[in-house]
Amino acid sequence: MQKIGAAAMLVLLVACDDPAPAAPRTEVPPALTEGRAAAAMQATEERLRTRLREEGALTLRAVQGYRQAMAEAYVVCGQVLPGSRRSEPYLPFVSIVTFEGERPAGVEFHLAATSAEATRVYYEMVDRCFDGGGPPNARTTVRPLPPAPSVQPGQPFTPPAAAAPPAPVPAPVAAAAPVSEALVAPTARGTVSVRSAANLRSHPGGEVLRVVPRGATLDVFEEAPGGWYRVGEGEPWGWVHGSLLEGR
Repeated sequence: MQKIGAAAMLVLLVACDDPAPAAPRTEVPPALTEGRAAAAMQATEERLRTRLREEGALTLRAVQGYRQAMAEAYVVCGQVLPGSRRSEPYLPFVSIVTFEGERPAGVEFHLAATSAEATRVYYEMVDRCFDGGGPPNARTTVRPLPPAPSVQPGQPFTPPAAAAPPAPVPAPVAAAAPVSEALVAPTARGTVSVRSAANLRSHPGGEVLRVVPRGATLDVFEEAPGGWYRVGEGEPWGWVHGSLLEGR
């Protein structure tokens, strides 16, 4: 009985000496496995796990590391697909790691998990995801961010109402031009004969234009007080007194 108990105890001790199963590790690109690059990648992975609350393996793609213009900074850019969200798209990220010597001293991390954060990630990628990117020193003023989207995740997008088209402006109506008296063809009211040579005047009692010979037949177009007649042939010529006319 004692031999059986001793054998069982030995089995338990051997079992306790077995190493615990290692936590799943994310595969790291070869360029990020040495020196500062490796330290920056490790710090980035820790931030990814904290942000995504992910303990399992992370699926990464397009991961690259870049030395920055500021000697103490190193940037890791890429995309991540959390292990528990296989149906969702990859999320771009930018991780800015600052060093003191060869040890990370701080991490500025941006993940495009929302519309507003996606704007910031895009800005950081354009500014930093290349060798020599970013500001040359920590005191350099950071350029302002582009405007963030106004629509937050989960909110429906409502397009702005289209402005009502302006009311048509009626075309101006041109005023009717005054009709010149000369353009209106006068109508003869009858005919008369000149009894004796008569003076043709510009208006009743006015300037003599010419002398109409005796016996001439003229059309009458108008009559004025005082016995004056406006006469002519087809059109008015002038005025002649009625005492010199026959057939009125």
